[in-house]
Amino acid sequence: MAIITPADQKESSTDALAQNGSHNAPPSTDKPRARLGETSVVQLHNSDSEDEGDEVEVGAEGDEEAFNDPDFLKEYPDDTTNNLSSPLPAEAFQGLEALEELDMYDNKLGHRVHDEELAGCTHLTSLDLSFNNLRHPPTLPSQKHINTLYLVQNKISKIEPGDLDWAADTLKSLELGGNRIRIIENLEKLVLLEELWLGKNKIRGLENLSTFKHLKILSLQSNRITKMENLEELENLEELYLSHNGLEKIEGLEKNLKLKTLDVGNNRISKIENIAHLKNLEEFWASGNQISDLRDLDPQLAVLPKLETVYLEHNPCQTEDRAGYRRKVILALPQLQQVDAT
Repeated sequence: MAIITPADQKESSTDALAQNGSHNAPPSTDKPRARLGETSVVQLHNSDSEDEGDEVEVGAEGDEEAFNDPDFLKEYPDDTTNNLSSPLPAEAFQGLEALEELDMYDNKLGHRVHDEELAGCTHLTSLDLSFNNLRHPPTLPSQKHINTLYLVQNKISKIEPGDLDWAADTLKSLELGGNRIRIIENLEKLVLLEELWLGKNKIRGLENLSTFKHLKILSLQSNRITKMENLEELENLEELYLSHNGLEKIEGLEKNLKLKTLDVGNNRISKIENIAHLKNLEEFWASGNQISDLRDLDPQLAVLPKLETVYLEHNPCQTEDRAGYRRKVILALPQLQQVDAT
């Protein structure tokens, strides 16, 4: 098994927004993992069931010939599936105290990763356990430096009291997308969080968010939310993603004055309202709703000096006026740099 240890820190997952493309298009529901910088490979000891292979020294005689062979991978096995399973042997990471980023994405770990399994990695700052079989978040009280935790696409249905308290003093980004979570709960001690990703779960309500004073990004795409509420304490929020839910009204943003991106696409919204006070808003995504006309562009969006991008396609205001729609939007909002995807 190889552990990837980037020489450069992972780029911010905000640049991958849109799970999630660029800012030129609304985010998809699946956020790509952050890109890696330059990497080196640390080889772990083979288990007793594996054959010890001869190591090839870099620069050894014959290496150049191997790399010049167009089919030099012909002897490599076709099955490259990751097969790490729980529990991980306690000695697996011994001697890797300097390791900062550990990626065990796409394996067969479950139901929970325990502290002793990562013994030896005492300075981790980023841990990726996405695409495994976890039913609970990891329990890692010995980890004192983790600021980014990826738990995407597991089988977690509930965050129990105390599950993530071990990360309260360090965690800034938590990714729980693609699980089975129904309620946002028992995260209140994670007061340093700046990013919370909860897309593609089964969440019905915006609740228990009041302690996230530092939160900048909140993503709840593809859930079952019907009302925008309980956002008043998130005064530092800059990006809010609520597409593919059951929202019928834009509301509850009175205190979110730092908001730069608002995504309410693919809901049941019939009117653009309650956003004229968001003077820092740069991107407004509302495609695929039930907005029938453009009469609210002037009072709600024309007054936003930083607004650059608007998505309103696949609303009746576009589908029933294909010839005039784009021209009307541009005339009403001359500050725009982009209208829809083109």
